[in-house]
Amino acid sequence: MSDKPAPAQPKRSRVVILSAFQDYRTPKRASIHQVAHALAQDGCDVSFISTRFSLISKKKGDSRLFLWDQANAWHKVDGVNCYLWRTPLHPFATNNAVADAVMAKLFPLFARLPNADIDGAFQAADYIVIESSVAAIFLDRIKRLNPTAKIIYYATDRLDTVGAHPYVRSHLVKNARHIDHVCLRSTKMVSDFLWAKDRLYRAEFGIDPADFETVGPSPYTAQRNAVAVGSMLFDESFFHAVAPQFPDVHFHVIGCGKSFKGPDNVFVHKEMPFRATLPYIKHASIGIAPYRLAPGVEYLAESSLKLGQYEYLQIPAVCPDFAVGTNPFRAGYVSNDPASMIAATEKALALAGQVPARHFSTWTEVADRVLRPENYPDARIVAD
Repeated sequence: MSDKPAPAQPKRSRVVILSAFQDYRTPKRASIHQVAHALAQDGCDVSFISTRFSLISKKKGDSRLFLWDQANAWHKVDGVNCYLWRTPLHPFATNNAVADAVMAKLFPLFARLPNADIDGAFQAADYIVIESSVAAIFLDRIKRLNPTAKIIYYATDRLDTVGAHPYVRSHLVKNARHIDHVCLRSTKMVSDFLWAKDRLYRAEFGIDPADFETVGPSPYTAQRNAVAVGSMLFDESFFHAVAPQFPDVHFHVIGCGKSFKGPDNVFVHKEMPFRATLPYIKHASIGIAPYRLAPGVEYLAESSLKLGQYEYLQIPAVCPDFAVGTNPFRAGYVSNDPASMIAATEKALALAGQVPARHFSTWTEVADRVLRPENYPDARIVAD
């Protein structure tokens, strides 16, 4: 019997993902969930920390409310260490100048609230991924606790588009020196990050082919069906304008973040687990991305996860003209123009069955690009 010692196991990279909106355990799957899952599957020790959760969240109908009693403790799900930090209150954007001035003084206080669990995760990390928006207020705290960790800002959305408080941008720019690199979902976001133009990279959304291997049978009873998935910038006026003009089409709205009564051929479903939405997409005639107009929304033409999923499953899409980009299988409409919405829906229905297959990166590759973009020459963004 050999006395030769077993070879040392390679060290697992310790990754902390910090989000102010998402929790890994929610049914929906934004890109940050997919990145966390891919990193864990690839052997990383992943901790997903969710913040900005308090009694105020109950009034706003936060998607994390079902986790209320599990907050402030670590739980492991799918190999990911999950932590939801619940506080008595949290600051937020009010869209009122006087109230926002008060909130600006509360953000730094909130970012300094004690939490040994979170601080311990920060201190142990090799990489810390900050999802765009409010999570950026913890930058100086992270750097103080762990000067050697690689800090990555993962820009999935523009701050103006999601209505972030002005303090978030000012704090992000003020602490830009702490950020090792910025990963953008879209090159149309570059103008927001000229303060990091020497370290900008692109990490698009991805697809996990395993999710789509056994999608399952059609859930529909009608011959023609349209589906809309997700809550970002959801514009219910689209369905009030369009659905009555297509009485033979059933419009299914999944996880829009609100309840509303539409025409009789509109069916509103609560938020579903990601895989449960796939039969609705795969077997639909068209997909809908009913974004309402907001500042800087043009980046959605390159970054919209729902539009990417529609394309992967080869169904045409209806969306505002700002989200069409160069895709010939997206029918664009003018926001707040019912006639334009109706015409776009007619065009998309005529394209059903004609969308060609397209290759997407896997989430494993996307996640690696987020952590180590320097390994991908095509990821570098050159900003003027």
